[in-house]
Amino acid sequence: MNQHRPLNIWMQYVNDELPPEERERCEAHLDGCDTCLELYMECIGQMAAGLPALPDSDAFAAAVMQRWTEEQPLAPRAEDDLANQPPERKRRIPWTQSPFFHYAVAAAITLLLMSTGVFQSLMGHPEPGRMSHSASDRAEAYVPFSEILLEKTIGILDSIQPKHERGGTR
Repeated sequence: MNQHRPLNIWMQYVNDELPPEERERCEAHLDGCDTCLELYMECIGQMAAGLPALPDSDAFAAAVMQRWTEEQPLAPRAEDDLANQPPERKRRIPWTQSPFFHYAVAAAITLLLMSTGVFQSLMGHPEPGRMSHSASDRAEAYVPFSEILLEKTIGILDSIQPKHERGGTR
């Protein structure tokens, strides 16, 4: 259990005369000991009494406040100043960031994928032209999904590729 620290230790703590390890022990002790906290506060009071007094504390406070207001950004000082200023415009978000745009893009992509048959091939349903009824026809007609996907991807890329690269004029 931590023992109470004497007044002279707290005075050394206040004057920053203790080694770092002892300072840490004193700080940890202050967290849980009200008696030592009172001794610490007494040391602070004694130290404050020994400090020189300001000759004109009101002038000093006014100078500090003046410097502080000079360094602060301009802000309205009263409610009547707010009434004289034009109303602040509501910031608009770009149309590409609106939720409606995102929903519209998602719907368009879904319709595109549905119309190209991607969802049917993902579900494993055979396309109408590839249906067969006998077991021997099924074995011959089976085409792996990766090959179907590759064919569709090549078809899409061929339709996007400019005609002049394929030997056309545009």
